[in-house]
Amino acid sequence: MKHIFLSSTLLLATSLSAQTTALDFTANDCAGMSHSLFSELEAGNVVILEMVMMGCQPCVTAANSLITNVLPNMSAPSRVKLYSIGFTNSITCTQMNDWKTANGFSHTVFAGMSAQTTHYGGMGMPTIAVVGGGSGHVVYYSEVGHSASDNPDILAAIETALAASVGIAEVATANEVAVYPNPVEATIQLNGAYTNAQVLDAQGRVVLERTVTGNKTLDASALPTGAYTLRLIGTDNAISQGRFVKL
Repeated sequence: MKHIFLSSTLLLATSLSAQTTALDFTANDCAGMSHSLFSELEAGNVVILEMVMMGCQPCVTAANSLITNVLPNMSAPSRVKLYSIGFTNSITCTQMNDWKTANGFSHTVFAGMSAQTTHYGGMGMPTIAVVGGGSGHVVYYSEVGHSASDNPDILAAIETALAASVGIAEVATANEVAVYPNPVEATIQLNGAYTNAQVLDAQGRVVLERTVTGNKTLDASALPTGAYTLRLIGTDNAISQGRFVKL
């Protein structure tokens, strides 16, 4: 059963048809850090937007469910962000920070943004959207209300967005590096100052991702036999790539 907290204010709003393109925003979060949504997406990240209101228990339940049952099961957790946003402009950062503290949350929260709620058709809380797709700024999921049965659809939307955000065409513009050994049986040697390593399959999907700061190897033993692309992100955010065959 989907849990929805209805707002009389939102019930007076005109419902919009489902959006296919995300709505950009540039704003400080409630910890004072600046964010540009489209910049996040164009960097290859995926963002889960949860519009919430104060006193809304389904909003708290949904956030807990996303944190507990969705985020731990993603293939590329470093590229997925969860933002909880006040559903109307009258919600302040003081309220959002109190909400965050009271419920033991640690993810990023923002003061109210009515335009975001309206854009995704919110007629009750929470309203949840998954946006990604790089420069396409695509909406992969948008629903009013939440229940545990929605989590597989949300996770599938995230994985689709991740795959679309880092494709072979994008990786092909990176600096070339030699992968050693090649073919690979189990371990890839990483010679350089890298912070993140991703392995993409022949369809451009990220099938393995690891933080590699301080590590000089990448365990690829679990990969099925086939051809892959290794994508390395340096400490200066430069991207390098190399192709290899997994035995």
